[in-house]
Amino acid sequence: MNKLLVAVGSKENVVEDVHVLARRFRDHPGIVIAQGKDLRQVVIEKASNMFLAEELVVAIVDPTAQDVAVLRPHLDALKGRVGVLVYFTTDAASLAESLGEKVIVLEKDREKRIRQRVLGILKAHGKKMTDKAFDLLTSRVRDESILEQEVLKLIGYAGERGTIESRDIRAVVTETHEDTLMALFDAFSRMDKKEVLAIFEDLLENGQHLLAIHSYLVNQMRLLIQAKDLEPFVRDAKAYTAFAAEFKRWKERVDVDTSGRKRYLPFQHPYYAFKLAGTSRKISRKNLVEFYDFLSSLDVKIKTGTKQDRTLMEYGLLKV
Repeated sequence: MNKLLVAVGSKENVVEDVHVLARRFRDHPGIVIAQGKDLRQVVIEKASNMFLAEELVVAIVDPTAQDVAVLRPHLDALKGRVGVLVYFTTDAASLAESLGEKVIVLEKDREKRIRQRVLGILKAHGKKMTDKAFDLLTSRVRDESILEQEVLKLIGYAGERGTIESRDIRAVVTETHEDTLMALFDAFSRMDKKEVLAIFEDLLENGQHLLAIHSYLVNQMRLLIQAKDLEPFVRDAKAYTAFAAEFKRWKERVDVDTSGRKRYLPFQHPYYAFKLAGTSRKISRKNLVEFYDFLSSLDVKIKTGTKQDRTLMEYGLLKV
C-alpha cells in the first residue's frame, strides 16, 4: 500500500479533502492534522511513538520547504507504519514533487469535484445517473467523505438497471448530518444546553467527525459576531421585511473581496441573516468572543488528537 500521498487543493476544501483522501488508506481512518506552528512537533511526536493505531492517518497541511527538510526522516519513518498525507492549499508544485510521490491536483470547485467523483465511480461500474438524481444526491450528501459509499450503495440497489434515477436516491440515501448540525445551532440559539448536548452526542454516535462539528460551530460563531456588528444598523427592524431592507442597504456599504463568501454575513441569505441577528441579540459580545476564542484554542487540540477533545467540546458548549 502506498503510505504517502501528496495533494494540492484549497483552504476552503481542506477539511473535506483530508477526510476523502484519508479513506484511501483506511475505511475508517483516525485523522491527526499537523498544521501551523505545531506542525513539526506533531509529526515528530507521532514518528517517535512506538505504539500507533493501524488506522492512523497523519495529515500535514501546508508545510514549508524548511519543514519538509527537517521532517523528511520522520516522514520516512511514519509512512512505513501509518498513512501520511501532505496537503498544500496553494500551488507548491516543486515542493510537492520533492517529496517523491505523484502529486494529486484536486478540483477546487466543489460542485465540479463532486460531479467528477460520482461520474468516475459510475463509469467504473458501467452505470449512469440522471441529472435529477444527481441533484437529489448532492442535496442529501453534504459530507464528501461518505459520497463514495453512498454511490456504491446506489449501484448495488440498481442491480441490472444501467441508470440510477431519483427514486433510487429517495429509497437508499438518507438525509445526512446537515439538518442535525442546523438543529444543534438552533438549540444553541435557544440556549437549551440539555438539547445541545443531546444533539452533539447524537452526531458523534452517528459517525460525524468532531472536527466537522467544530468547523461548523466556528463558522457560526464568526457569523454571529458579524451579526453583533450589524445590530446598530437594524436595531429597530424587528420584523423580517424591515430587516431585509436594512440588511440590503448595509450590504451595499460593505466592501468584502473574498472567495470564501460563506464565511461572511453580507453574503448570507437575508432570512438566514435575520435568524442570526435574532440569536446574536440573546448573547453578549463578551460571551460570543470568549466561545470563539475557546473554539480556536480547541482547534489545535482536536487536530493533534488529544484524548480529551470530546470532553473539552462538551465543556465549551455548556460554558456559553
